[in-house]
Amino acid sequence: MLCAPARLKYSTSSKNDAKPEQYAEDSSGKKERPPGTYMIWAMEVIGASAAFLYYLHLYTDLLKPKVEERLNPDKYTPFTLVEREQLTKDTDRFRFRVNRPRFDDDLEKTVDEIIAQGAWALDVKDHLVQTYRTYTPVDYFVSSTVDEERGLREGYCDLVVKRYPNGSLSRFLHGTRVGDTVEMRGPILTWPFEPNKYRRIYMIAGGTGIAPMFQLIDHVMGQDSKTQISLLYGSQSESDIIYRRQLDDLAKLHSDRLALTYLVDQEPASKDTQLGRPDANSISRFVEGFDKSRDVVLVCGPDPMMAAVSGIRPIGPYQGPLSGVLRDLGFLPNNVFKF
Repeated sequence: MLCAPARLKYSTSSKNDAKPEQYAEDSSGKKERPPGTYMIWAMEVIGASAAFLYYLHLYTDLLKPKVEERLNPDKYTPFTLVEREQLTKDTDRFRFRVNRPRFDDDLEKTVDEIIAQGAWALDVKDHLVQTYRTYTPVDYFVSSTVDEERGLREGYCDLVVKRYPNGSLSRFLHGTRVGDTVEMRGPILTWPFEPNKYRRIYMIAGGTGIAPMFQLIDHVMGQDSKTQISLLYGSQSESDIIYRRQLDDLAKLHSDRLALTYLVDQEPASKDTQLGRPDANSISRFVEGFDKSRDVVLVCGPDPMMAAVSGIRPIGPYQGPLSGVLRDLGFLPNNVFKF
């Protein structure tokens, strides 16, 4: 039997304002939805879902893989060694990969706040014997270019490490190869810098003790500050002067604020290098004009130099007593900071 065609029903309340009802009736009296209704709903759901996913992709990292190798001041994290360069006969530069997510979160904000305050360092762990030592990076950089596939920005962190025969961490690091991972924790603030707090910063460094000095010089010269820096840097020979090119470039760029003095134990090969070491004579000449109320002396170097110049700093947050040349010259503990 043929079914009667579906008919639209109209309200009989008024002929002038009659409106079609939403659904038509079939032969059994049941209302039917217009053709394509479910398809329209499905397309709307799919469109809304696609728009939401696009939003998550564009403005968040929720759809990206977890970003590893991020600096963290609260826990040790494995970082991959991506490059290694020999600087002197016993000192290498180690470059580790450092990542940041496409969008910084609270962890990256904390890291940036620490780094912006002044000199900072990393605790580097030898996982084989579960011991660590603190090293100051000489360079830290993160690209602004985003790797969209991995949802991160890649960068690096450079450490300069001298190999000591009895140094556990230095031997461990010098035994690593490109591709190996090393656990590190940080950044850790080691010396806060406040623009214009000091008229002049006097730095006395030896060997790889140049690391915190170089980092701080680069930081201070990049600040809107009138603080000046004088560096007295001792090395065994001219070829052992670490980061000399970078230091000279900064001195040329900031000739009114940065003064460099290089000392070597062996006969110098250029007019810009003096024969000698950081001792009573060279330091007394170097600190002429020191103002105890407006200046500060920073010291970093191997233990024999530290013992002779300022006294060795004990392990931990304490400075230890001031001794050596600086005490003999009349300096007070609050005039000197030991890295």
